[in-house]
Amino acid sequence: MRVSTAGQAAGEPDSGCPPPADDGRPDLTWLLHRAAQNMRIAFDETARAHGLAGARDWIVLSALSTGPRQTQLALAQSLGLDKTTMTSLLDRLEGRGLVTRSTDRHDRRARIPELTPDGHRIQAEVALARDNVEACLLAAFTPREQHQLRELLTRLATPAPHATGSCI
Repeated sequence: MRVSTAGQAAGEPDSGCPPPADDGRPDLTWLLHRAAQNMRIAFDETARAHGLAGARDWIVLSALSTGPRQTQLALAQSLGLDKTTMTSLLDRLEGRGLVTRSTDRHDRRARIPELTPDGHRIQAEVALARDNVEACLLAAFTPREQHQLRELLTRLATPAPHATGSCI
């Protein structure tokens, strides 16, 4: 996309954002991607050490643990996954005895996944291990910098009204 001097793409309305600065700074998108990739690699290893296929399994367990009771389609949409991927993931978790699925009483075609006691236990264990992974990865930062990083990323990660795509 070519950006005009007014800070908008050719033929698009002004977004209200300032034009990009071309001052030789590192590419923020690349930096965020690499940082996320480093965290994901470390967390995948941690999740696998607890018997999960990777971070994605833990994220689904966490969504089931902390979120409202919802159909697997709604869960897939909230996590930005297609329904086939979610079904496969839930099949695996159910096969391990971490999740059960019941029929939605309002729509017999819909299934509602829920954590089993083992699912709650694994989710909690991996959450503690995740905290250790994060602490190791962030050890180069002061506590104040860690707090600031979380604040800034929280603001940056707050979804736009029309945000789409997978969060995992």
